[in-house]
Amino acid sequence: MNSTEPQNPEGVSDSERDLLRQSVRDLLASIWPADKAVENCADAQAIAKLWPAMARQGLATLGCDSAEVGLRETLVVFEELGRASCPAPLLGAVAGNLALATQTSNAARALLEDLHQGNASIALGLGAFDGDPAAGGVTVHGDVLQGQLSFVEGAQAATHLLICTDMPAGVAVVAADARGLTMQATPGLAVPPFYEITLDDVPALRLDLAPDALAEIAVVARLACAGRALGAAQRAFDLAADHAKVRKQFGQLIGQFQAVQHKLANCLISLDGARLALEAAAVERDADNPQWRVFAAAAVAFASPALRTVSIETHRALGAIGYAEEHEAPRHFRRVHADLARFGGMARARAELADVLLGPVQ
Repeated sequence: MNSTEPQNPEGVSDSERDLLRQSVRDLLASIWPADKAVENCADAQAIAKLWPAMARQGLATLGCDSAEVGLRETLVVFEELGRASCPAPLLGAVAGNLALATQTSNAARALLEDLHQGNASIALGLGAFDGDPAAGGVTVHGDVLQGQLSFVEGAQAATHLLICTDMPAGVAVVAADARGLTMQATPGLAVPPFYEITLDDVPALRLDLAPDALAEIAVVARLACAGRALGAAQRAFDLAADHAKVRKQFGQLIGQFQAVQHKLANCLISLDGARLALEAAAVERDADNPQWRVFAAAAVAFASPALRTVSIETHRALGAIGYAEEHEAPRHFRRVHADLARFGGMARARAELADVLLGPVQ
């Protein structure tokens, strides 16, 4: 397995990537500041302003043209979303761009135009391509869909659903208000909650897409969620480090205790390692390395336990604050664990690496 150099060395530079990060951070600071995330999640107007503002920034086009803006830049944006605990529907937008950018259907082109203008938002249902056997599946009968999907993010505010179908392979675009479609929130670690979607003879626009292309969308989604978990873990670490500088126990700052210092130092190492692993996978995908999915599996296999450990240790360092629902810290803890458990989680990533190294089970 060899790493490849990017085919376009004059693409996005490190300085331009830093500008992108700062631009997204500034945008979110103005419309979705991290310290207001808890109260904003209950504010319908604050959520409604999110997507049009991000579309005006050009973020709704991520995934359209990897020759200009690749997966590495996409992960930067997702990391900032995780840092701000922001529920913007970017996952569906990236999947929609990957699935629909090459389609010639007028309906598909019109949806992409609305998406890029901020007038439409997409929720992604991967079904059989999710990687988690509990994600459900959808069958196609003519122009209608039958089935059930779990772990659908952002369905409550989406105008459309993008559903992956395996028999036959392709994607189906469904209006969120289509007849025969029902949604039910499934509260858990994720905030806002995931939704369970039931489709009973739901009319849809079906488009052919190769199984490899669908699998690629699923891997990009997995890395995007890992990037978002990285952002949440980084924010929680920053909060814990700041807390250790002011909180006193036994007459001295807790940051002066070696036990706290060593744990936070290990957290910083894990954060940097996870970021490097995710960046390496993104670089290989942007360079069109045919083995980039192996790098992606390795990144998830490493980042998942590393970021979970960071989340647990920063939770401990924050003490009672980590349990206070009016504080942002619990939100980051849930985000890390919810995002890293998706798509089969670490176990699936390790199984994929085992298949590469040892061959599939006979």
